[in-house]
Amino acid sequence: MDDHLISQSGMNELLRSEPTATPERRHIARTFPDLLVKLREERGLSKAELAKKAGLDPSSITRFEAAQRAPERLSIIQIADAMVLPAMDRDRLLASAGFRSEIWDDPAMVDLVMLLNDDEVSAQAKAEVRSVLRMATAFLRLQRMNASG
Repeated sequence: MDDHLISQSGMNELLRSEPTATPERRHIARTFPDLLVKLREERGLSKAELAKKAGLDPSSITRFEAAQRAPERLSIIQIADAMVLPAMDRDRLLASAGFRSEIWDDPAMVDLVMLLNDDEVSAQAKAEVRSVLRMATAFLRLQRMNASG
């Protein structure tokens, strides 16, 4: 399964965002840079500090944040690791640059989604699985509440 939702050339086109581009296209182009700045600043890191921790050239962070260069997936993962991002923020950062979530690295999740979208599986079976998933989700939320309180 390809993890890249938007081609590199497509992302570069979005990053250029000509003045005639629609507001939606300009918004997509700004999502990754804006989120990167927000996450970096929340952690009190300079561009140079983040680049050093991520093993990247300092100019890379500057270009990513200025929407002058589209990041590769590996660069985003290095940045996320350097900032010690929680899973939700890692996935948001990946998605904002047009990459699939890391959850798709879990074969069980991929199988589940594929089966829930399979026309050969009955609607009743899908409804029962969704019911079990709601119970599992409620159980996990309860466990999270108990762990934090």
